[in-house]
Amino acid sequence: MNKNIENTVILDCTLRDGGYYVDWDFEESIVEKYLSAVKIANIDIIEIGFRFLPSSKFLGPFAYSTDEYLRTIGLPENIPIAVMVNVSELLNNKEYTARELVNQLFTEKSKSPISIVRVAVHIKDINDSYEIVDELRILGYRVFINLMQIDSVDINQINKIASLIEDWGFIEVLYFADSLGCMDPNWVEKIVNSLSISWPGFLGIHAHNNMGLALPNTLKAQKCGVKYLDSTICGMGRGAGNTNTEYLVSEITRQDISSKYFPEALFPLVLQEFGDLKQKYKWGESAYYFLSATHGIHPTYIQEMLNGDLYDTGQILSAVNFLKKSSVSFFSSEKMLTALTGSEGNSSGSWSASGWAENKDVLILASGSRLKEHIKEITRYIKHKNPVVLCLNINEFIPESIVTAYVACHDTRILIESDRYNSLNIPVILPLDRIPASIAELMDKVTIFDFGMAIKEGKFKVSDTGCTLSSPLSLFYAISVAIAGNANQILLAGADGYEPGDHRYKKVSLLFDQYRTIENSIPLCAITKTTYPIEQRSVYDPTL
Repeated sequence: MNKNIENTVILDCTLRDGGYYVDWDFEESIVEKYLSAVKIANIDIIEIGFRFLPSSKFLGPFAYSTDEYLRTIGLPENIPIAVMVNVSELLNNKEYTARELVNQLFTEKSKSPISIVRVAVHIKDINDSYEIVDELRILGYRVFINLMQIDSVDINQINKIASLIEDWGFIEVLYFADSLGCMDPNWVEKIVNSLSISWPGFLGIHAHNNMGLALPNTLKAQKCGVKYLDSTICGMGRGAGNTNTEYLVSEITRQDISSKYFPEALFPLVLQEFGDLKQKYKWGESAYYFLSATHGIHPTYIQEMLNGDLYDTGQILSAVNFLKKSSVSFFSSEKMLTALTGSEGNSSGSWSASGWAENKDVLILASGSRLKEHIKEITRYIKHKNPVVLCLNINEFIPESIVTAYVACHDTRILIESDRYNSLNIPVILPLDRIPASIAELMDKVTIFDFGMAIKEGKFKVSDTGCTLSSPLSLFYAISVAIAGNANQILLAGADGYEPGDHRYKKVSLLFDQYRTIENSIPLCAITKTTYPIEQRSVYDPTL
């Protein structure tokens, strides 16, 4: 039996960390069932939420966790209640000092349902956080420190930080957080051993599940003597989430049948209310979060990109490829937008399309299902009318014999298809400047026409050697090639489109609107059915 089990303290922070998905606005019925379940399960501490400063947007009650509100929700008796504060938020306030802000957020402990305040601090802010934790001590609270991104510093610095906090003399628990979810059990053991050299007090761990190791890391920490273990129901938490409370409690009970915990009380909540939330918000380990951990990318980038199905797989993978080259251990919405739009890029390539389609129509073959439905008639049309045919990426059912050139502008898609390009006997048009050299090297046998592409919000501009678009969509990259090539008109097949209520419909429709306003636009129509607000004709129309 693990001798440390009897000293274990489980801190459940579901409403605090899980709040990132619901803006801390949980339904009252869920909160009621949650509080009842964790009480019956004998969870040791409930971290109920944050104590944020006022925000300019709507946030639910557990973003503020005011004493007044907490008194209304029936907190379990005999379970200590904690809240978290972010040091960076208090230090960045220009109007008040850190001590003044602490006194705005907290009253004396004797007058509050809160007994524990956990202070989340980045390593870089540790020296400036003393006034915050000292003021909380003066107010009478039990103070825990939560060191974030401890994996970003070396062992010697960890020792110094632990020694500094020990010198303060009043921090009850020193937590370390695997903020980027990149640790494994061996790494956890090294961190614990390093902290223990200079820190004689209690240790705690907050594990993230980016690589599916939150539970193993937590159990490893426990075996190494860490007493305080964080977890959440269903692992609900920012990004990939955390150690599952129900799994942690079950494992502890399995190892020690005399354990005080009662995991059975949690599973109705897991399988119903929080199971429904997980299905809706889709947190948990995934290939995306695994990649973010591998490359040191803050998991919030992945969470935001997955939110609401706004971006497809290719866009997210391309963004990850962009972000891994940058320093992104802290989240920035501007950096995420840059990664998604691929704003880096050159609008001028080495190949000029001028005259390439002179006095010809250009037929662009997209990937919609209607292309396959009408491929026989489309093939007949191509053989009869002899247009320049641009195929977006490689489609299995489109014979190479009817294609003039393949078009691609998405680095992830190009990587996926790069080995197949070498077997082609026709050119591939793509923006070489946006393709990593390692990918370009894989295509040493293919004829590449380097047509440039830059991305800039609200722009649609075409020159002989490239284009500037507001979004890196291959359809509009191909349209730009047709314009530069001086085509008579542009025909689209397989551009099925999205439903008008779909956010992607609005995005593409906006690009069509921009297209109509450029000086060198040429007539454009779809010859298979489309939802987009563009002219439509039929490939079966004999006058086409």
